Amino acid sequence: MVDALSRRFVIFSTINAKLLGFEYMKELYANDSDFTKVYVTCKKLVFGKFYKLDSYLFKENKLCVPDCFMYELFVH
Repeated sequence: MVDALSRRFVIFSTINAKLLGFEYMKELYANDSDFTKVYVTCKKLVFGKFYKLDSYLFKENKLCVPDCFMYELFVH
């Protein structure tokens, strides 16, 4: 588990350095129609299959992407 978390940290560090605005995505969870309730509930604990890592929301091992300008980029 620790190894998987450290790999995710490296991935996020790389993405943050290369993709301007990726950090802004963290702020969008609070007002997103799909993730607001889950994001608030995950503030201090895991909620079902959802958890937060470095303020990013995950479902199992997948990054949850709020409805924003980067959604289409990640989908493609």
